Amino acid sequence: MQFKILIIEDEPDIAGMLEYLLRDEGYDVTVAYTGEDGLKLVDKEEFHLIVMDLSLPGIDGMTVCNRIKQSSTIPIIILSARDRDSDVISGLEIGAEDYITKPFNHREFILRVGKILKRLKLIDKHQEIKIDNLVINLEKSEVFVGSQRISLTPNEFALLSCLVSRAGWVISWQALLKDVWGYEDWEGGREMVKVNIQRLRKKIEPDPHNPEYVLNEWGKGYRFKNIPNEQ
Repeated sequence: MQFKILIIEDEPDIAGMLEYLLRDEGYDVTVAYTGEDGLKLVDKEEFHLIVMDLSLPGIDGMTVCNRIKQSSTIPIIILSARDRDSDVISGLEIGAEDYITKPFNHREFILRVGKILKRLKLIDKHQEIKIDNLVINLEKSEVFVGSQRISLTPNEFALLSCLVSRAGWVISWQALLKDVWGYEDWEGGREMVKVNIQRLRKKIEPDPHNPEYVLNEWGKGYRFKNIPNEQ
């Protein structure tokens, strides 16, 4: 399976460098130089991953990301010179899987891309888990609340899988960061985990403000509620 990646970047030098790095890893790469062109490509083609800048001519990157996430679960990596915490948090809140600030290490960038695409395979999983109205099929990477199928991004599903596989045990945000994103340490790591936990709760919890499944253990981390013995 050859992964298809869309780059949305208005600076030709950076777009060319990203295209070279990704093609060298064997990925099928398409480049758009404006947010509008990027949105048109997303409408007519299927991509496994989008790498995009925020400072785009015409439609800005935040708007592009938001529009894509309203109708798609394509994972998005934001690659931007904006390094303020507020920018990182905003990017994650609207659905980006990762946020990388410029300038960046080329090898680290490729590793982050690989981590996300690896989640799309989600192999070596096992049983279907049913808890109350929630059904999680780890083999098929499917989640249902009642009869409604819930659309999760690869990282959201990986986060849920990590918590479910150790249900009842408290997992620190550092351990989740390493298991889901592959980072030993990152300045924005705690916020990355927190934002994704919030997004996951909004999708699977009856009341995200009073969660029943994904629970906080203050000062320690997160845990998934105990799964009945019959599972």
